[in-house]
Amino acid sequence: MSVHAAVARHSGDETALVHGGERVSYRTLVAAGKALAHRLSAEGVRPGDIVPLVLPRSAQLIAVQLGVLMAGAAYAVLDPRWPESRIASILSQLDDPVVVGRPGAGLGVTCPLDPVPLAEIASGAQAAPVLSGPEDIAMVFFTSGSTGVPKGVLVPHRAVTRMFGLDGLPGFGPGHVTPQVAPGSWDMYAFELWGQLTTGGRCVVVEESHLMPSRLRELVAEEGVDTVWLTTSLFNLIVDEDLDAFKGVQTLYVGGEKQSPRHVGIFLGRFPEIPLWNGFGPAENGMLTTVHRMTPSDVEVPGGIPAGVPVPGTEVVILREDGSPASTGETGEIVALGSGVALGYLGDERLSRERFPTLGEHRQVYRTGDVGLLDAEGILHYRGRRDRQIKLNGNRIELGDIEAAAAAVPQIRTCAAVGRTDADGRVAQIALVYTLADGAQLSPQEARKEFAALLPAYAVPTRFELVEELPRRENGKVDLSALENR
Repeated sequence: MSVHAAVARHSGDETALVHGGERVSYRTLVAAGKALAHRLSAEGVRPGDIVPLVLPRSAQLIAVQLGVLMAGAAYAVLDPRWPESRIASILSQLDDPVVVGRPGAGLGVTCPLDPVPLAEIASGAQAAPVLSGPEDIAMVFFTSGSTGVPKGVLVPHRAVTRMFGLDGLPGFGPGHVTPQVAPGSWDMYAFELWGQLTTGGRCVVVEESHLMPSRLRELVAEEGVDTVWLTTSLFNLIVDEDLDAFKGVQTLYVGGEKQSPRHVGIFLGRFPEIPLWNGFGPAENGMLTTVHRMTPSDVEVPGGIPAGVPVPGTEVVILREDGSPASTGETGEIVALGSGVALGYLGDERLSRERFPTLGEHRQVYRTGDVGLLDAEGILHYRGRRDRQIKLNGNRIELGDIEAAAAAVPQIRTCAAVGRTDADGRVAQIALVYTLADGAQLSPQEARKEFAALLPAYAVPTRFELVEELPRRENGKVDLSALENR
């Protein structure tokens, strides 16, 4: 079933969305989606198109997304706060798209949309939506690319709907409420949003970029929020600053980074009755690949808290370097199979063939580049990355993307980006260590300003360190381990 068909099944008077003072029923949301689908079709959107949405987080953004899906197309959310150069880089990968955004915003907007209540938009509902299949593209998430060009992950409808429903993940459906906090450009946005809207639950759109403890308390008390997704860093912060802010939460998913056993132990000691789930997985396999309900005994597991068992519609295998299946307990590359696997990367057939090969019984898989093992119970244990990709504050970042951006800063002669870990072994900061061209001057403060104009905020290094020379190994390559431990 497609995402928009699953939403439309619940088109009654129950509240689907809350945004500030606006409360939107499923009936109004679906009608607004139909009206917007008609307008988009009139603007030239056709089934199979990718429609960039340069809109802020709002109930209207969600209705536009639904409208795009009802038109048989796919959406890609681009944050209006991103540097114009990054938005332009993404738009250049698309074939003369219809770009939805605010009037007068520039940024290539060809379909301007005024911010109005959804009830007003819903009054113009017209034609029935285009029927999309499970294999059709529903959304495109642009992740950090090692060449400096963002990679578009083509996510089909099946990758989203597989996890939710009667046999799906707990915490979703009628009576459940989730705050929508994740950036629209990130795959966990779909988890928060469509997890509830495809099953008859409710979603509360939050203006803030992060869910702070006081806001979480408000949402639980005033909106009945009971199912929450948090990045590991934010979970740890709330545990440290205001543990009782979790009172009233009934299901908590935490992930995006390696879990901190200390923080998990503190939480479970205070709230043993609240299911606390470790969520693991990349956008290329539909938001989550495995989940694990964490227990007090997990904090003592060697190698860290388990990543868990596959979510519905997903399988996990471990492959050796030669491509053969690893034995139980043997470390190898984590490979995902099933209906969560994306359709590849936008416009990059070579990388798609490399990362989404066909194995065994002609089944497409995703080679994650993550390393792990399956124990005797079939539980996945994560052991790290094969390449230089890291996660910081829930965002997946290619360190090569940061180094590639340095090419646009003429004062920089050489540089290396590295992740530095804290006492729990999690990446706590990104450092860019750089040298200057002859006669050039560029302070760390000036460097930060330069990179803020080139990269999204989450990918801008947290430290800039000017050195005379980068350390090198005997083979002439930069000694990254020396920089990581600097």
